Amino acid sequence: MTEIELETIANDFIKYYEEAADTQTANLYNLSQSSPYFWAEELIMDLTFESPDKLWPIILAIFAKKPPQSVIEVLAAGPLEDYLATNNEEFIVNVENRAKEDPKFASLLGGVWQNGMTEETWTRVQKVWDRSGWDGVPE
Repeated sequence: MTEIELETIANDFIKYYEEAADTQTANLYNLSQSSPYFWAEELIMDLTFESPDKLWPIILAIFAKKPPQSVIEVLAAGPLEDYLATNNEEFIVNVENRAKEDPKFASLLGGVWQNGMTEETWTRVQKVWDRSGWDGVPE
């Protein structure tokens, strides 16, 4: 993926979820049908199942834009969690290394749940995450 493509995906993913944060849950279906930004969410979902290796640069591009907390929550519990649920050794190593280098990324990682992760992957995630501010954990 080119830098321009990554920027476009990241920007539109953020815009879509900013719109979604302003929309009641009952209207999310209507939003997905009418939002010009929904394509970015749809692309990420497709990649999750077809080419999860392409998620990593997208996750980093979205995170680099310092989106609002509502988008951070979706990024953690969506693309990042799905990326880890592949249980791919290379993927968990990418995440571990980034979390060790970047405390803000470790905090993002605090928003994932086990989902389809193996116990080994889940244990490795828990070793490098920062749960502060998530699910009532004090900051």
